[in-house]
Amino acid sequence: MAFRATAALRQGLRLRPAFELAQRAACLQLVLARWGLETAALMGLRGEQTANDEERKARAVEAITAALYESGMDDHATPAERAMLEKPYRAWEYGDYVYGDHWEAMGVLQWLVGRQHKVPPYYSSFDRARLFQSTGIMPADPSTLERFVDSFMAPQMRQHVDEQQLQAEVDAAEAWSWRARAQELLRLRDEIAKADEAQPRAAAAAGEESLLERTLREKGIPPALRKMAAEIHVKIPLGVQRAHQRGIVASVEGGDFAIAVEMKEDGAGQPRTAAVPYASLDAGHLDALRKIAESRLLAFSWALGRLDPWDPAKAGELGSINPVSAVWAPES
Repeated sequence: MAFRATAALRQGLRLRPAFELAQRAACLQLVLARWGLETAALMGLRGEQTANDEERKARAVEAITAALYESGMDDHATPAERAMLEKPYRAWEYGDYVYGDHWEAMGVLQWLVGRQHKVPPYYSSFDRARLFQSTGIMPADPSTLERFVDSFMAPQMRQHVDEQQLQAEVDAAEAWSWRARAQELLRLRDEIAKADEAQPRAAAAAGEESLLERTLREKGIPPALRKMAAEIHVKIPLGVQRAHQRGIVASVEGGDFAIAVEMKEDGAGQPRTAAVPYASLDAGHLDALRKIAESRLLAFSWALGRLDPWDPAKAGELGSINPVSAVWAPES
């Protein structure tokens, strides 16, 4: 049976107005359009392009930046986003490319305003081509930005997701974010356990920060989760069980969140899928799942007023959106 919290804990989720969600989605789309051009250049995906091709892309970058200001979206972009868009073509730095982790945030915002039919499972991503097509925005055309946002300006504009749908997705975002952070916490705990034990015991007695505590702080793991460090190997299976029993996570495998992976083709030449435990994935796939959960939680947190202003740098520090995390809230 799906979990239902007490009325004292469930105070209702109040979204920002639809036009604000649309403005944020539009700003993200502009930055991600620029990200696509810069990433292609960085990775050398230019084929047999000529100097004219490079000039064309440079003009496209200039047009995207101009569209930001001509549409008035600069008032809703963050200082970091404006700075990224104002840089000349191929002048991005490492911190700018990291913004490409937030396609999932744009997907959540589009779902909230009715431009995406569903939020995909947390082991798969929103379709990027569909994200760009569903808004009707042409990044170099300011009029398309204006039309997209204006379509959500009507005073009678209603929310496109009901409270039950929203609550279910918020709970899922919290659960998958918790699982990703717990895995990171487990890895860090195992990695530095010996070094932490080697520290002078006098330091602990004096109340100084241990190596474990300092590492967790630098990784942006919230204080509430840090307290579980010593028992995280016990807390993970307990949290998985609670999330499954409450209907937040649909299925488990091997006592862990189930991840659907595509296997080699069968004898008939058809690909097949199999469920594997979350913890069985390699480091690269675990990192990909962490980024999906982190970006979606960022979008829900901002959309529900738990984060203001928009700041992806704080994604790793966000706690629960519910008064108590959906995984650990007491049953009614």
